[in-house]
Amino acid sequence: MRSRNTYRTLIWIIVILVATNLSMAVSFWYHRHQETKAATEVSAQQQEIPSEQRTRFFREQLNLSPDQLDVFRELNREFNRSARRESDELEELRLQMVEEMGKDSPSQERLDSIAQEVGGHHSELKEITMNYYLQMKAVCDSAQQEKLKEIFMTVSKSKEEIALPQRGHRHRGGKGQ
Repeated sequence: MRSRNTYRTLIWIIVILVATNLSMAVSFWYHRHQETKAATEVSAQQQEIPSEQRTRFFREQLNLSPDQLDVFRELNREFNRSARRESDELEELRLQMVEEMGKDSPSQERLDSIAQEVGGHHSELKEITMNYYLQMKAVCDSAQQEKLKEIFMTVSKSKEEIALPQRGHRHRGGKGQ
C-alpha cells in the first residue's frame, strides 16, 4: 500500500513539473514573440526619415525662423550626400571583408587593410556629423543651441543613427526641392 501511495505521489509531482515546464516554455515563447513584434514595429518607424521630415522636426523643435530653415535645409542636403557616400563605402568594405573571410585561405594582410579602411570611413562619418552639428549650431541662438544639444545628446545616448534617405525614395515636390 505504501509503495502505491509513493507511486501516486511521484506521478503527481511529475505532472506538476511537466505543467510548470510547459507553462514556462509557452510564456517564454510568448514574450519572445512580443519582443520581436515590438522590435519590428520600432524598426519600421525608424527605417527612413525623409530629409524634409527631418528639417520639419528641427523647425518644430528649435522654432526656426524661415531664414534659419533655409540654411538647415541646405545643411541637411549636404549632410545626406556626404554621409550617404561614406555609408556606401562602408557597405562595400563590409562585403569585401566577408568575401575575404569566406575564402579557403583568407589574407590577414588584406583583412587588416580593410579594417583600416573601415576605421577611416567611420572617422570620416563622425567628422561629417560633427561638422553638420557645428554648422547648425552656428545658425542658432543660445536657446536653440541648448535644445539642439539636447536633441543630439538624446540620439547619442540611445545609440541611434540618423536614418539617411535611401536612393530613389526622394520626396517629390515641396518648397526648395
